[in-house]
Amino acid sequence: MKEDERKNLFNDDDRQYIEMLQGNIERMAGNSAKCKSWMVTIVSSLIALQCSIKDSNWWLLLGILPIVLFWYLDVYYLHLERGMRNLEAVFLNMFRDKEFGKYEENLFNFKPYKIKKKDLTEKQKKQGLVATNDRWFSESVILYGASFFGVVILSLALN
Repeated sequence: MKEDERKNLFNDDDRQYIEMLQGNIERMAGNSAKCKSWMVTIVSSLIALQCSIKDSNWWLLLGILPIVLFWYLDVYYLHLERGMRNLEAVFLNMFRDKEFGKYEENLFNFKPYKIKKKDLTEKQKKQGLVATNDRWFSESVILYGASFFGVVILSLALN
């Protein structure tokens, strides 16, 4: 595509692509929120069940399994969300820098752009890209660590 053909910076294909990327990002964020709510629901029910059983003998430690499972799923969805945000940033930077030669190969590419923290360059940081593999102990998943230790402490207290 020639630059003079692209006077109107975004055409319908570009807008549709960005809308689809935004839809994917919203779904990943929604899945992440659902992981948190399901984990709280399951662990709360296990705690209530533990309190109603008299001879439970460390049965509450079974609550660690859904915490770890949903923690992993949440981190996975956050990883994909970050990758999709990076893909969107790359696409928008292509327009900002007027690199229309890459347009055809990037249009409707939905593979998340994953970057490891050690591989993130200063140029990529300036373009708005972020590392995708450092989500295990971020602020948004601190609930899982607190729940993990809470279940262990509660299990010790009840037994």
